[in-house]
Amino acid sequence: MMKRDSRIYCHQGPDYLPSAGGGVLSGTGFVFKDLFDVAGYTTGAGNPQWLATHQPAESTSPLISALLRHGAECTGRVQTDELAYSLNGQNIHYGTPENPAARDCLPGGSSSGSAVAVAAGECDFAIGTDTGGSVRVPASYCGVFGLRPTWGRLDLRGCFELAQRFDTAGIFSRDLALLRQVWQVLAATKSDPVTYEAIYLDTQCAEDLSQPRFLRLQQWCRQAGLSLVHGDFLTAHGWTLNELSLLFRTIQGYEIIQKHDTWLTQNGGSLDPAIWERVEWARSVTTEQLGYALQRQAIFKLQLNDQLKKVRALWVMPTTPGGPPALTMPADELAIYRSKLMGLTSIAGLSGLPQLHLPMHGLPEGPCGMSLLGAANQEEDLIATGMKLTNLEEAVVHPQSEQPEPEQSQSEQSSLPLPSQKPGRGESS
Repeated sequence: MMKRDSRIYCHQGPDYLPSAGGGVLSGTGFVFKDLFDVAGYTTGAGNPQWLATHQPAESTSPLISALLRHGAECTGRVQTDELAYSLNGQNIHYGTPENPAARDCLPGGSSSGSAVAVAAGECDFAIGTDTGGSVRVPASYCGVFGLRPTWGRLDLRGCFELAQRFDTAGIFSRDLALLRQVWQVLAATKSDPVTYEAIYLDTQCAEDLSQPRFLRLQQWCRQAGLSLVHGDFLTAHGWTLNELSLLFRTIQGYEIIQKHDTWLTQNGGSLDPAIWERVEWARSVTTEQLGYALQRQAIFKLQLNDQLKKVRALWVMPTTPGGPPALTMPADELAIYRSKLMGLTSIAGLSGLPQLHLPMHGLPEGPCGMSLLGAANQEEDLIATGMKLTNLEEAVVHPQSEQPEPEQSQSEQSSLPLPSQKPGRGESS
């Protein structure tokens, strides 16, 4: 057997799990992120010391079991950024997987191995996790479809916990029809999607759209017969993407320390220094700051859900500010880019709502695209609308080379009674 790329595949296995029955996924193969348990194997969470300090799992993730039971075969466990606490796709222990869609750029994380394996055609679909963007971001950077479901919709027993208030499982695929089948298996449900006549684009989100990407979106809407409605929900309610990012990181950081501080105290020296900076920042979050952030989150969630009911349209938004950052981007510039990035990803995180990334191929800025966001449990609606929008989109992902770096901008300063904006070079996943 050919030696596997250790930047993508985990050495502890399993390398293969046969299907446990026949079903709608028969004939397909998948990989899973190194956060899900398989009985008899140790989950490594992207860190050799975590692997060494934990025992083999006693049971298998219900999500993996469901996929096997419905006919899919598992072709391996794949890498993640350490403790899933990053959006870059880099790992100092195992290496950075090569992005098949932009070989000189980051693949995105923390579900890096999942996205890369799908984009490279090494499997039909993959499962990963998404706390602060860890499915949506690598899906965007690698030019594949990626679904973050409604928070709490999928069973996360037998899965590493980063921040329980935000953790979800998610799906990658090159084919939306297959993604829908996988979703129906994992959610154990099937429903008739609602037909929408319009999608809503908020002004603050639109600021991150390049002209080619916006023109592609308009083309999608024309061919799908959907109206593109513009509005100022965020501004009208006093929100900025910068504040939403900080609220998210505050809650997430506090939860990470509550869950993992003992292990981090004993084994923190094994972490990438950039990730350790995030840990140190997370330790600075006080209970007062957490309480304030939770109050603001509740207000935002209520307002957004109310707006979705009134507008009777799905949101459409850029998944990422632009194409994937270059591998050579300096750390300080990457931190600025990630700050903008988390402003976008925090909308679904804070609200707990489902978001589906739709790739756009052949753009000058490199692989990126748009996302649809809907009310809770609207995954089928997102997928059906996504199929309409991308009907004319090129099916094959073409590798990009020498893509220009995304434009940078300084993030706004917030007057919130919260921690410092920048946890060193740290941003969450």
